[in-house]
Amino acid sequence: MKLTGIILAGGKSSRMGQDKGLMLLEGKPMIQHVIDAVQPLVDDVIIISNQEEYATFGFPVYEDIIKEQGPLAGICTGLKFSKTPKNLIVSCDVPYVNRELLNLLIDNAADAAVVIPQKGEKTHQIIGVYDQSCLEVFMKELTNGKRKIKLAIEQMNYKIVDANQINEKVFNNINSKDDITT
Repeated sequence: MKLTGIILAGGKSSRMGQDKGLMLLEGKPMIQHVIDAVQPLVDDVIIISNQEEYATFGFPVYEDIIKEQGPLAGICTGLKFSKTPKNLIVSCDVPYVNRELLNLLIDNAADAAVVIPQKGEKTHQIIGVYDQSCLEVFMKELTNGKRKIKLAIEQMNYKIVDANQINEKVFNNINSKDDITT
């Protein structure tokens, strides 16, 4: 199965005070941690961001096609520019994401338009495999002023994969400088 890795790096980072993906974590930018996990598993990588600095990572960077509409708009942008039916989507602020989790999602992606993990009671929509067929439904949601990924996914043939065997740290979302030190 051909796959494109789509890394979402377009957030405002209002709690962080600076661009999260470019912040250093363990000596390298957070987005580099995500690239390192995603790149060996995919055929292409693209980055969704409104910041030109992301071009320094050597992958195509696309600005959101619909501005100021959050991660759902970023997913739509990635799906629009992807050249493969299946797409591994990961946000740049989950730097501990690993191949074990990503392979679990990929292995379950053949018969669903969306595959996302669940750890405990929480699902994680910004780590998943999304089919290009989602684009039309997701764009319609945005056009109607709806921005919640979870509600958009529920309109698709989706699968939630039990990821309780995966280390909790893998799901850590870095939203503030305090999250980096903990």
